[in-house]
Amino acid sequence: MADQIKEFPMWRYRQGQVSATQDVVVVEEPLQIRLGGEPFQVLMRLPGWEKELALGFLYTEGIVRDLAEVITIHFCGTGTDPMLPPNVVDVMLTEAALARRGRRHLEVSYSSCGLCAKEAVNEICQKVPPVQSALTVGPEALLSLMARLQEAQTIYQDTGGTHAVALASPDGKVFIHAEDVGRHNAMDKVIGRAVLTRQDLTKLVALLSGRISFEMALKCIRAGIPILAAVSAPTSMALELARELSLTTVGFVRDQRLNIYTAHERITEAN
Repeated sequence: MADQIKEFPMWRYRQGQVSATQDVVVVEEPLQIRLGGEPFQVLMRLPGWEKELALGFLYTEGIVRDLAEVITIHFCGTGTDPMLPPNVVDVMLTEAALARRGRRHLEVSYSSCGLCAKEAVNEICQKVPPVQSALTVGPEALLSLMARLQEAQTIYQDTGGTHAVALASPDGKVFIHAEDVGRHNAMDKVIGRAVLTRQDLTKLVALLSGRISFEMALKCIRAGIPILAAVSAPTSMALELARELSLTTVGFVRDQRLNIYTAHERITEAN
C-alpha cells in the first residue's frame, strides 16, 4: 500500500484555530494502455492491478471477448519490450479482437449531446445482448457481502479518497475486490482479475461502494454479470438500461434494508 497513499502538507482549521500538519491522500497516476505497442487509451488510476485494469477495460469495452484473444499482456518494461516506460501496459491481441477497437464506444454515441436517454438505451440494446443467468441471491446474503466490501476498503479508511467494487459468489467463497480513484477503474480491475482467473462472471454478484450509474450498469451487462448491488442510489438511465437488458439492480444495500429495482426474480425473497 506504500505506493497507493502518500503524505501531503495541509493546514487544518478546527474551532477557529489553524495549524500546519500532514494528511494522508490517495495516489493518482496515469496508465497508458497500448495495443501491440501502439498507444490506445490513458486511464487515471490508483496504482496496482495494472494488468487487470487493462484487461477489464478492454473486456467491458467489447474489444476482448475471451481470454484466448489475449496473446500477451505486460506491465512497464517487463516481457518482450524492455524499453517500455513506467505506467504502461502493452497488450498483444488476436486479429479478431484488434478489429473491434475501431468500434469501441459504440455505443459511444450515448454520450452525444444530440441523443436522448431513450435513444441511447435503444441503440445499445440493438448491439448488446441481454444478461442470461439463473443466478439468485437472498437479501441477507447481499447485505453480508456489502458489509464485507466496506470492511475491505482499507485505502478508503485511511484516505477517504477511493471507490470500491467487488465481485462475489452468493456464498462468499469467491470474493474479488479492488479500490481505485475511479469507480469505473475499480469495476474494470475486478472484472479483469475474474477473467484472468477464469471465473464464471454469470455466477457472480457485483457490489459497489457508491451509486449505480449508467456506465457501471453497462459494464456489468457487457461482462454478463447478472446482479449489480450498491450501497447508494441508482440513476434513471441505469435502470432503464437494466430493465431492457435483464440486469438485476439493487440499491441502498445497507442498514438491513435494500431496494430492488429491476429483474427482481433473481432476489429470492422478492418472488
